[in-house]
Amino acid sequence: MGKTIFSSCCYFICPSKSSMVNLIFHDGTMRVVTGKRLAGEIMFEFPECMVCHADSFYIGNPIPSLNLDDKLKNGDTYFILPLDYFPSCNVLSASTLATLGSNPRRTPINFRNPIFQYVKAENGRVLIKVSQEFIIKLLTRGNEDQENIITSPSDGL
Repeated sequence: MGKTIFSSCCYFICPSKSSMVNLIFHDGTMRVVTGKRLAGEIMFEFPECMVCHADSFYIGNPIPSLNLDDKLKNGDTYFILPLDYFPSCNVLSASTLATLGSNPRRTPINFRNPIFQYVKAENGRVLIKVSQEFIIKLLTRGNEDQENIITSPSDGL
């Protein structure tokens, strides 16, 4: 039998993208959090805001605000949006999207990919889905660079 050599190596374990949650705020800043999170944790830190899953915006449907006890899914992106951005009806429209991107100090954005997509709902109804890339560009005004990203440890926001 041959000799076996064991080497002890130290590995730095970085959280994978699938274990991180991306938070994009209405002012364009971004935060990456790890670990299990509830939407309520974010709402308590930012009481004037709602947490919305980035891939759930449909024209003519209610704003996809999460409940306090909803779990944030690792690997997904969420928008942290002020409650006063939206009228009392809370239905997504072109004017509510315009509110997200309104800031006279920001420069125009070039959109290369389609911003709307027609999708068929389970009930057969056709919905107009707003791409999350479009909303991200509205919020960050196309400046999704690393200088606006804040990384939070898993033990606290």
